[in-house]
Amino acid sequence: MNSKRCAICRVLKQICDPNCIYKAHFPSNDTRFEDVHQIFGAKNVANILNNLGSEEQRKIAANSLCYAAEARRRDPVSGIHGMVQHYQSILNDVEQDIKFAENELKRNVGPDQVPKFVYIPIEDDFLTTSTSLNFFIEKIKRLTTVEKNQPMQLLKREDRKMGDGHSVNDASTSAGPSATLPKKHE
Repeated sequence: MNSKRCAICRVLKQICDPNCIYKAHFPSNDTRFEDVHQIFGAKNVANILNNLGSEEQRKIAANSLCYAAEARRRDPVSGIHGMVQHYQSILNDVEQDIKFAENELKRNVGPDQVPKFVYIPIEDDFLTTSTSLNFFIEKIKRLTTVEKNQPMQLLKREDRKMGDGHSVNDASTSAGPSATLPKKHE
C-alpha cells in the first residue's frame, strides 16, 4: 500500500485515499516533488491544493509550485524573479536586434519595401483561462491574408535592388564588409 501513495501523502505519512486530490499532480514516482517539498514543505503544498476549488486550479498551482521550486533550486538567491529578469533582458536585446535589422533593411532595400509588423497585444492573464486563448485565436482568424503573411514576407530575390543599382544576385566589389548583428546569449 505504501508504493501506491502519492508523494504528498508519503511525506506526510498519511493514508492515500483512491480519490486523493494530490495524486494527479504529485504521483508516488514524481521526482519534481522533492524540490517542491524542500522549498515549500509538503504541509504547505497540501494546504494550497486543499484551498483551491477546481481541478484546473490545482493543476495550475502544482505546475507553478514545481516551476518556482526548480527556479529556486537553480538560483537560490533570485529564484523566479532572476529568471524573469534574465528573459526580459534577452527579449530587450532581441527587440534591439530587430530594430537594427529593420534599419539595415530600410537603408539597403528602401523603407517602402520593409514588411510591416502586425502587433497583437497579449494580456497579462493570457495563459490563466482558456477563454482568453479563444479571444486571440479569433483575432488571428480576422487578420487579412496580407497581414498574416507580412511578418514572414520577403521580396523575391530578383526583385530586390541594392542601393548602388546592383541586384542581390549580382556581385559587388565596391561595398565593404556588411554590418552583422552582435551575438548575444550564446
